[in-house]
This record gives sequence, C-alpha cells and structure tokens, in this order.
Amino acid sequence: MTLPSIRVRFRRYRQILRRFVYHNLLHADDPPHPLALGMAVGMFVAFTPTIGVQMLIAGFLSWLLRANKALSITVVWISNPGTMLPIYWYCYRVGCALLALDPIGRAWWADLATPPHGWWPAVTFYWSRFIQIAWPLWLGGFVVGFVCAWATYYTVYHTIRSYRLRR
Repeated sequence: MTLPSIRVRFRRYRQILRRFVYHNLLHADDPPHPLALGMAVGMFVAFTPTIGVQMLIAGFLSWLLRANKALSITVVWISNPGTMLPIYWYCYRVGCALLALDPIGRAWWADLATPPHGWWPAVTFYWSRFIQIAWPLWLGGFVVGFVCAWATYYTVYHTIRSYRLRR
C-alpha cells in the first residue's frame, strides 16, 4: 500500500465516522432530552463497578427513564478492560476521601498472598479484604458517575439543541 492510498482510506473512514455521528446522533428522530439522557445514563453506569452487567443495567435504566437505549449501551463501553483500572482506581480514591479512609497500600496487597490456613478462615479473610475496598469503590463510583453523567447530559443536550436550532 502506498502512502497516498492510505491517506485516501483514512479520509474515507473519517468521512464515514463523521457522517455516522452527525446523522445518528445529531439528526436522530429523538428530541435532545432522550439523547442526552441516554448518554448520561451510560456514563453513570460506566463508572459503577458492575463489570459484566453494565450494558443490561444501562438498557434497563434507559427503558425506565425513557432515554435513548442505543446511546446508553454504547457509552457504557468507556469502561473496558483497558480503561477499568484507571477508572476504578480513581473512583476508589474518591470514595476513600469521602469516607475519610486511608487508601490501601503495598502491605494490603502483600497480605493477600498469604491467607490463613483452612477453607473457612480463607473465605472470611478474602471477604473482609473485599469489603475494605468495596464500600469506597461503590461510593466513589456513584459520586464520580453522577458528576460525569450530569456534565454529559448538560453538554450533549445543549450541543444538540444549538446544532438543531442553527439548521
């Protein structure tokens, strides 16, 4: 493949993506409110630690709130295997700050490698470790998700509305 043909392909893909965004997002038959609410629902669910069922939760919440289901399910993909660690680490840190807890350190991780002997003591050991990180993670996920959802709703609603008014 030559460089000019790569540029032509890149330009063509960019046009397809641009047409998709403009047509499917900005020219959708939905009013701005369901579109923006769908994106906000997806953004909120993306920050909650509900790995594996995020699309189901986003679809259900969108159905419940009468938001755009396709957008909410698509936005959930922000939290994927490549972005989960930074997202959930930040949410955990926010939760620790809100609960006035010290975040876990290296010693916490080192203790995980040496559980107590026996089946039941190991289960209770890992459960107590899980609870130590679960509450700050959930709280931080809800707070960060709500803030991001609110900002997403506001931005998307006004962007779509102003774009449609100009046309």
